[in-house]
Amino acid sequence: MKTRVEAINEIIRRHPGAAFIFGNGLTSREAAALADQPSNFYSLHAMGEAFSIGVGLAAARPDLEVVVVEGDGGTIMGMAGLTTRPGVGNLIYYSLCNGIYETVGSTATPICSWGPEWIWVIEIERGKWGETPDPPPPEFIKRRFQEWLAE
Repeated sequence: MKTRVEAINEIIRRHPGAAFIFGNGLTSREAAALADQPSNFYSLHAMGEAFSIGVGLAAARPDLEVVVVEGDGGTIMGMAGLTTRPGVGNLIYYSLCNGIYETVGSTATPICSWGPEWIWVIEIERGKWGETPDPPPPEFIKRRFQEWLAE
């Protein structure tokens, strides 16, 4: 079983050149602290919305591989959007599953072996890589996104 950081780094290595949308909470924080790159977008304070952001980006940019990485809590929060796979072939979705809403108090989530077959579920260890990193400030996210759009 991998840590969240190991899973994030492995996903990034699997998809060179992709645009990455990271879900709320520890997924965004750890990705920003340890695997930041210009093609990352951090959907802080948007629990369950990373998939919707990814669908919009993938539809707008069919030439670009779009990878969404979200924790199991965010996956559950965004379940309405996951009920049907959109007709977007360039979208890949990963759910990092540790069985708890770790960011918001460690409440248990349902078992991780569920969902449509097109969701890649990666079981991860509970716990953080160390001290919870601060999230990137809104100014950083806005600037990074504007730079990406300009390219």
